[in-house]
Amino acid sequence: MHVLDSDESLAPILTARIRDIGLPRSVVLEGRTSISQAAMTMRQHRSDVVLVHQEGRYGVLTSTDIRDALAIDQRPVDTAILEITSWEPLTAFPNQKLFHTFLRMTQRGVDHLVVCDSNKVLGILGLNELLSFFTHHASSIIQRIQHAATMDDLADAVGLQTHLIHSLFAKGLKARTIGWLTQELDRLVFLQVAKLLAMPDLLDHVCILVMGSEGRGEQIVKTDQDNALIADDSLDDGQIQAFAEAFTRALLRLDYPPCPGNVMMRNPQWCLRLGQFQNKVSAWLEEPSPSNLMQMAIFFDARRVVGNVRLFQKARHCFLSQLPNDQAFYAHFAMAALAFETPLGIFKRFVVEKGARQGQIDLKKGGIFPIVHGVRSMALEQRIREPNTVQRIRRLIRLEVLESSFGTDLIDAFDFLCSLRVKVAMHHRGDGRMEHEHLPLDSLGHLERENLRESLGLVDDFKNLLDHHFRLRMLR
Repeated sequence: MHVLDSDESLAPILTARIRDIGLPRSVVLEGRTSISQAAMTMRQHRSDVVLVHQEGRYGVLTSTDIRDALAIDQRPVDTAILEITSWEPLTAFPNQKLFHTFLRMTQRGVDHLVVCDSNKVLGILGLNELLSFFTHHASSIIQRIQHAATMDDLADAVGLQTHLIHSLFAKGLKARTIGWLTQELDRLVFLQVAKLLAMPDLLDHVCILVMGSEGRGEQIVKTDQDNALIADDSLDDGQIQAFAEAFTRALLRLDYPPCPGNVMMRNPQWCLRLGQFQNKVSAWLEEPSPSNLMQMAIFFDARRVVGNVRLFQKARHCFLSQLPNDQAFYAHFAMAALAFETPLGIFKRFVVEKGARQGQIDLKKGGIFPIVHGVRSMALEQRIREPNTVQRIRRLIRLEVLESSFGTDLIDAFDFLCSLRVKVAMHHRGDGRMEHEHLPLDSLGHLERENLRESLGLVDDFKNLLDHHFRLRMLR
């Protein structure tokens, strides 16, 4: 198998500048334009973002801003867009490196920035364009995935993907950013698997979902399969079951480990027709037992990767539309976030494990899971559709459920803990598969130890916030 040279594969990503990417032509609207006129213009130009000009200054307006103004703020459609425009957008110059620009955007939590040169606005650069550029420069991997004629060909491409991910992490790219790239590459792998296994028209009648960390776009190393299949009524049971079994076997062949909890489409509980899935969702909500709450949490993180997206949309709508307005329900859902002790003791001293794990800390139980599930609980209460933890935190900040500075600190802590988790996985398994979640404390330098201490302290603060928000003390 050909293995890419690290410098060869990373050089375009690390050295390219904004001027190299080719900015798309931006649509410019005057601030007095109405929301309805702006929406029609954006649809006409097939754009989800425009520049807004008002009295010598420029701002950015997105389709999300319009949606929130109409659906959440209940603004009239004739409202001037100057009232909903972001007037202090992040800016950059054409000679700035794309890599550093990407980091700035992810750190600031923005999807678009304005490119200027000598006080002249040149256009808008979005995360989608940046990701497309990075994806293009992983083109040898993508081409191998898309042109794979056999599972062996696809396995070779997945091996290249693993090499690229290791290289990017070694070069210091944030775990969250690598997670987005991994998410896109895995989507292409799953799509190619489906094409190799099924006639094209079959994919019009099924929808493949990924869940867990893969669904949230937070899986960098291969942990385990978490997937499901929803089918319509046009296929017979034999076709559905045969495809589900073949798909699971193919992922095993590609070194995606099986799920210990059997949350895989070859399990009949996660391979259902749409009507059956909707009935299952209703049953979860009618009897919110610990087991059913866990199933809800799994499904709430789901993301469609292949097939008919309408099947997933209908299943998700069934779930979200039946959620109760009962605080006790969300409290029971959130309780799992407090299931594990934070490994910090008195005076914020680390509490390490004994025995076979002497001197180690369980990163997942001690830090990552409480953030993921706590944020998931708040997101469920608010009916937030984004599955990604960082996106959920940002949405909670916008809804004023989380205070802005605390939410930003929580994102930083989550990023740091995830980076340590990837570091542990790559140290223990050369192929990047997660063997365990335990971090040897003596493997960290002084600065990393202090960052870990601060991150775990923030996890404790977040647990206290959850306790107060959901009144969890009443359930203990």
